[in-house]
Parts: sequence; C-alpha cells; structure tokens
Amino acid sequence: MRMKAESRFIEEVKKKYVGKWVGAKGKEVVAVFDSHEELIKKLKEKGLDNVYVFYSPSPKEKEYEFLFMV
Repeated sequence: MRMKAESRFIEEVKKKYVGKWVGAKGKEVVAVFDSHEELIKKLKEKGLDNVYVFYSPSPKEKEYEFLFMV
C-alpha cells in the first residue's frame, strides 16, 4: 500500500514540475531546480540527506527511448 501512495505522490510531483529536477523527502518536496547541480548544491546547503532526487521529463523528452544528461 505504501509504495502505491508514494508512486502516486511522485507522479503528481512530476506533472507539477515538468522539465525540473526535484528533491523529495517522504511526501514533501524539499527543492526544485532547473539543473541537477543546483539541486544537489541546495540539498548540501540545507544539510539534507536521504532525499529522493529525480528529473521530470517534458513531453518532447519522453519521445526518446533513452535520455542522457551529461
């Protein structure tokens, strides 16, 4: 049950923050940035750990089978 609730939360967050890097802890969004580097920097500044970090791809990016960020 818990995983379904967490999956729904993550899907809602992805819809809200399309094209952004997101940091979530539990059911709370703790940071949102345009780049992975900015997000990691902010998490370190805040002293946060055990944060789930993910990218929410845009519809155009979803057209690709693989998406690599370098």
